[in-house]
Amino acid sequence: MTFSAWENYKEKLGDTRPWDLLNPRTEYVSDEEAESKLSICKECPRFISLTTQCKECGCIMKAKTKIKYAECPLKKW
Repeated sequence: MTFSAWENYKEKLGDTRPWDLLNPRTEYVSDEEAESKLSICKECPRFISLTTQCKECGCIMKAKTKIKYAECPLKKW
């Protein structure tokens, strides 16, 4: 089965959505854990340091790494 570009994007995004940051029920990890995840991202060749975005999912990783249930699309964390 072939996916459209939009379906591929949604698949890589996982369950995390940008508006999760505005949801008062969103659970967050500690600052230390978020920094640990972000440091893994910074070493990845799919990381865009200028915008702190992931080329795989398009997320701003400085924000995504703070969300408890967020996952790396490459399964690095």
